[in-house]
Amino acid sequence: MVFVLLGTWEVPFIRPLVEIEEAVKTGYINEEVVVQSGPAKFPSEHMTLVPFFSGKELEDMYAKASYIICQGGIGSIMMGLKKGKKVIAIPRLKKYNEVNDDHQLEIIHVFTQNNYILPWQDEKLTTVLSKLETFSPAQYPFEEEKISDAIIDFLNKKK
Repeated sequence: MVFVLLGTWEVPFIRPLVEIEEAVKTGYINEEVVVQSGPAKFPSEHMTLVPFFSGKELEDMYAKASYIICQGGIGSIMMGLKKGKKVIAIPRLKKYNEVNDDHQLEIIHVFTQNNYILPWQDEKLTTVLSKLETFSPAQYPFEEEKISDAIIDFLNKKK
């Protein structure tokens, strides 16, 4: 099962669903797809969309997933890493009115630089999925919390 997390922010995040739906239709994704959709409304015969999961349900979905596709929020990414999953992260972008600023680009940049995730930005989803099998993510050092420091340092340099 592929678990997709779009976040729970009030602005729907439809853009990734269009490509995920196409990847399922064409057989590029041949597993069940479950989406934590938040406020997004997207009719689909190929994916199960659930607006919100309880904390326990969310953890169970992460545990069952073969990999995670998520928006570029730290919580979504970190839970995937904590569960030992390969994570593909796509940023919500200001140019599409999905968010107020492009902070998720910066978050994804730092996680990608450290080889923790696969970014999904300007390329087609199928291009990113083709890298998934050979992608060997670095082990996140949870006990050290280095990524938090790296993100804070990166953001401070931007000021």
